[in-house]
Amino acid sequence: MVGRGRTAGEGRGTGAGRPAAVVVWLAAAALVLLLAGCGRAPAPAAGGASEPAGPPPKVRFGLLTIVDSLPFFVAEARGYFAEAGVQVELVVFRSAVERDAALTAGQIDGHLGDVVSSVSLRNAGHPVKIASISLGMTPEEGPIAVLAAPNSGITSVEQLKGVEVAISTNSMIEYVVENLLLAQGFRPDEIRTVVIAQIPARYQALISGQVKAAGLPDPLASLAEANGAVRVIDDTRGTNLSQSVLLVREDSLRDKGEALARTFRAYARAVDDINADPDAYRGLLTEKGALPAAIAGVFPMTPFPRPQLPARADVERVLEWMKAKGYITSQVTYDALVTDVLTGSGSGGY
Repeated sequence: MVGRGRTAGEGRGTGAGRPAAVVVWLAAAALVLLLAGCGRAPAPAAGGASEPAGPPPKVRFGLLTIVDSLPFFVAEARGYFAEAGVQVELVVFRSAVERDAALTAGQIDGHLGDVVSSVSLRNAGHPVKIASISLGMTPEEGPIAVLAAPNSGITSVEQLKGVEVAISTNSMIEYVVENLLLAQGFRPDEIRTVVIAQIPARYQALISGQVKAAGLPDPLASLAEANGAVRVIDDTRGTNLSQSVLLVREDSLRDKGEALARTFRAYARAVDDINADPDAYRGLLTEKGALPAAIAGVFPMTPFPRPQLPARADVERVLEWMKAKGYITSQVTYDALVTDVLTGSGSGGY
């Protein structure tokens, strides 16, 4: 260490020379202490923790090629993650099944999903938290529609009674389709469904006429309309049914909390850019495969809410439906499912 050395006996004299020797010794001692102080390590920060060394850990976030992913694509393209001082790897999956498997295996720290899938993961014993809504603070954001096949002759909701509607089970699609029809006065026995789990396959079955009706999210719902399907009903009016959310692992919150917070700040910055000029990002959505080129010029660009938690009432409606369907076998509550650690507030966000 700088400043350490032999000092105790240096310059020591005897007899008449002692006062001068003492002065020299004191000066030398003061110099040693000063130099030692300059070489001392900085004191720990408040709470006893040292300042973090090096960059924050990398965040791996899972996405699907859907419109809801746009703020992440914008933050990456504009360098907002780097400016926030965080390394973010966006991992795009072909299906929700692959995305969920990666999350439960610890290969990603979080992902873009929905309330139903989040509850299912929590119910299965996976320690995950909803950290923010992505789309769905209002009914107009991120709609899900029930469409009739071209040439099916179906143009009204009433004509869907007893008609099989293609869905995926234990999903936001099933939840929205069932609740839309119940709200139109359908009895449960008048609602019939057929399972086609993969969205692209469901779209093709609708367009080809293999099924008379299907539940689809945008932008595939809009693409189906452009190809002759009829949008019979959607969830853009009335009760707010569908929400996409940003989900994180609890262990990632513990181990990478600061990096995740920086990720969300960059995400919020991208949201502000999108909302200031939504049309400017049609090209990026098309480039990423989230918006079909055939409807890129006419697709209604949806504003995004800033990072904040989904409304308690919206989530609790999903929980009650999943309980009634038998999809939940353990106790899952809103308070256990969400965290405002990354938004700073349960209602206001950034």
